[in-house]
Amino acid sequence: MWCCTKRRDKKYVDQIEGDQSAQSQQASNTKNTNNMSEEDQWRSQWNSKPVESLWGSLQSGGSKSLLKKHLTEDVYNQLKDKKTTLGGTLAQCISSGALHPGSKVGIYACDPAVYTDPVWKDLFNRVIQDYHTGNPDGSVKHPEPSFGTPEQIDSLGDLDPTGYFVKSTRVRVARSHKGMPFPPAAKKEDFEEMEKKALEGLSTMTGELAGTYYPLKGMDKAKQQQMIEDHFLFRADDSVLGDAGGYSCWDTGRGIFHNDDKTFLTWLNEEDHFRFISMQMGGNLGQVYKRLVAAITHIQTKMDFAKADGLGYLTFCPTNLGTTMRASVHVRVPMLSKDPKVLNDICAKYNLQPRGVHGEHSESKGGVYDISNKRRLGLSEWDAVNEMKNGVLEIIKAEAALTWTPGDMKSLYETISKSNSQSLMKKFLTPEVFEKYKNKKTSLGGTLAHCINSGCKHVGSKVGIYACDPEAYTEFEDIFNNVIKAYHKVDSINHPVPTFGTEEEMAALENIDPENKMVLSTRIRVARSHAKYPFPPACTSEDFENMETDSVAALKTLTGELKGEYYALAKMDEAIQKQLVMDHFLFRDDDDVLRDAGGYKYWDTGRGIFHNKDKTFLTWVNEEDHLRLISMQKGGDLGTVYRRLVKAIGELEKKLTFAKREGYGYLTFCPSNLGTTLRASVHMAIPNVCKQPNFKDFCEKYSIQPRGIHGEHSESEGGVYDLSNKRRLGLTEYEAVREMLDGVLAIKKWEEELAGGQKKA
Repeated sequence: MWCCTKRRDKKYVDQIEGDQSAQSQQASNTKNTNNMSEEDQWRSQWNSKPVESLWGSLQSGGSKSLLKKHLTEDVYNQLKDKKTTLGGTLAQCISSGALHPGSKVGIYACDPAVYTDPVWKDLFNRVIQDYHTGNPDGSVKHPEPSFGTPEQIDSLGDLDPTGYFVKSTRVRVARSHKGMPFPPAAKKEDFEEMEKKALEGLSTMTGELAGTYYPLKGMDKAKQQQMIEDHFLFRADDSVLGDAGGYSCWDTGRGIFHNDDKTFLTWLNEEDHFRFISMQMGGNLGQVYKRLVAAITHIQTKMDFAKADGLGYLTFCPTNLGTTMRASVHVRVPMLSKDPKVLNDICAKYNLQPRGVHGEHSESKGGVYDISNKRRLGLSEWDAVNEMKNGVLEIIKAEAALTWTPGDMKSLYETISKSNSQSLMKKFLTPEVFEKYKNKKTSLGGTLAHCINSGCKHVGSKVGIYACDPEAYTEFEDIFNNVIKAYHKVDSINHPVPTFGTEEEMAALENIDPENKMVLSTRIRVARSHAKYPFPPACTSEDFENMETDSVAALKTLTGELKGEYYALAKMDEAIQKQLVMDHFLFRDDDDVLRDAGGYKYWDTGRGIFHNKDKTFLTWVNEEDHLRLISMQKGGDLGTVYRRLVKAIGELEKKLTFAKREGYGYLTFCPSNLGTTLRASVHMAIPNVCKQPNFKDFCEKYSIQPRGIHGEHSESEGGVYDLSNKRRLGLTEYEAVREMLDGVLAIKKWEEELAGGQKKA
């Protein structure tokens, strides 16, 4: 019975998916007669079809496989009635390739003897040389196994000490019992004997390798299914492998052994007799490889594995013999993946194989690729893993040149300390605060370097600090609290519970300009952050994609006037995108300060815009904050705009969990924006007021922020200003909107008095 149910263990298993690629690709083709489950159809002893029938299928099926190429009629006639010294047959070897004309190789070894028995080895040698060298007459011979010296193994180290690029690292090898058949020729008692021998050896593992064996037979179905969904356990769902006899007598003699940390595991009789796997999160290839070498070195003292001179270790599939080793990383390369040529060129140079995280022929998700050594035959284990290391390092170097990452923490601190910056970040980043936080990370991977990078590069910044994720406000509170109080001009951080106002209060919000003479448009927006994701600088490419998926799913549940469509930035027509930007409807990546804060990281992944038919309600996804919810329309009807926004927020909060903190309100990327996160504004023509010398002081009196219509620091055009509430923290949403309304009405009255010739002090 499977007894470890802690879901946290899933983080160690993402790389297992690769070896199940063929299974997932072929699952839809699985034969399933009499309503049997995928596994039930393989529980009996597998027997191939008659060799004559298979030969006929191979000749008529349009196959371009290596099997068809090298199984000439003469060779067929020579082998069709022969058996190997272990009892295997030609039908067992060619069954899958004959029944699946799309197979590239098409032949499996029924047992280890086919590689060495005189009458059989010529066919297999031609397939092996053709596959591994491209020349069926090749003479590449595999060297003696060599995992490298202790010094060489130690030199592998961590491929990605930053943790930004490599998600996980995994090295696996296959092994076969000497003198035992592979699945198509094996009987039930063979599987049982192999399991018994394997457990005798595995039970002697000690230290971090010590673990527990969980037989597949009799395993609780619910737990088995959960392990399969977590990509930790193999399954019988690939008709190509099934028709090769790979699932014969399922699930007899099969199971999984793993240590407590799930960093070392062994699959028994999944496809090969053994799959030994070492893996962990991050890029420490040295640790992963050293663990595997220790396991192999020990286990081979307890049992004999099938080997052959010049071929190395023998396996069920001839594509996998030699080292049988696949060393791989899941690496984030979303920028390189925009132009796969660079990635493919590096992989070709270092004999690496790039594929999606779900195995061969699968698509990348979030720009994450599974990168592994391509060569198995003709080189040592050390050579294979070192070749993989060198190629991955070059891939990381190329991706790093295109990807935003924060500067070195020590260098950033030295830069800002020596600068003449007047930012709040510099003021409160004391030596004591720096020492306290310089090596600290949030649970989402955020660091102080993520937070201060922009302020250190742009010393003219007034605030100078961004939150790397919602936890930053807690984990780095000694600096954030001081910045927040200073910026928002409050003595304590004590934001009230969100309150959008009663129905009566919202109904009382008046039209600022019923005559339609001064107010061009009215707009209210709020920012919202997903509680479970970081802010842009600490986001992975997968985070952006997952946030987009979560956000769009919620937005698509909106009904009535809020109902709309989502337009992904990455898929948007360039001309349409350009026009939307020119119309000030779509965001863009043109702010250097925000860029150096990581705000545009992995642009344009996971970003887009949702809007209703009338374009009076829209949502920006991953522009700066995770979500910007916006209600707007022409004219000055503030009440209608506000009520629409409140309705949208209420509906989305039923579907999504937003980041909040008691006393702080809603948490946002920039600390200047937290609290209500609300900005209510009008574009208003005030050609007379704006010329008054006390214009800004008047705005300050009413807590109104005036700025140009293109945003902060922009100039006015034709006397039109963007007028908005200045306060975000320490008041309710309704109070913020009411404050903006009162201030704008006062400015309107002043403009009317000036336009009428009356002087106003």
